[in-house]
Amino acid sequence: MQRQRGFGYVEALVAVLLLAIAIVPAIEALSNAQRGAPTADRDDDLWQAVANKLAEAAGARFDDLDAAATLAGSATAPSLLSDPTGSTPQVLVYLSRYDGDNADGDNNPFTGTDVDLIWVRAAIADPPIDMTTLVTR
Repeated sequence: MQRQRGFGYVEALVAVLLLAIAIVPAIEALSNAQRGAPTADRDDDLWQAVANKLAEAAGARFDDLDAAATLAGSATAPSLLSDPTGSTPQVLVYLSRYDGDNADGDNNPFTGTDVDLIWVRAAIADPPIDMTTLVTR
């Protein structure tokens, strides 16, 4: 008598049981990913808006940046390069001369007289997203 090949009833039952146990976490993971997708898309859009505004500001003429930084008055006041109120999202641009070599010795990078270095920060307040760079003459 020849031996039969293939799966028996017990093997098939064990395979179905294992698949049933494994599919529950897989479906839960997929539903979690689907619920988080809109938030991830929104976050990507916000980061891109900040990056675009930073690139725009950093690409401006140095003399224009210096004038806007002087007009803003401090590193904590939004400059004229910021998006207008009511923009969605409103990206604020902060500018300041930057004391990169600590020439005045006070360890505060925003109190120097370095006329060849501008600190540029683009930020969204809520959710808090910001990027910073330095621009030189």
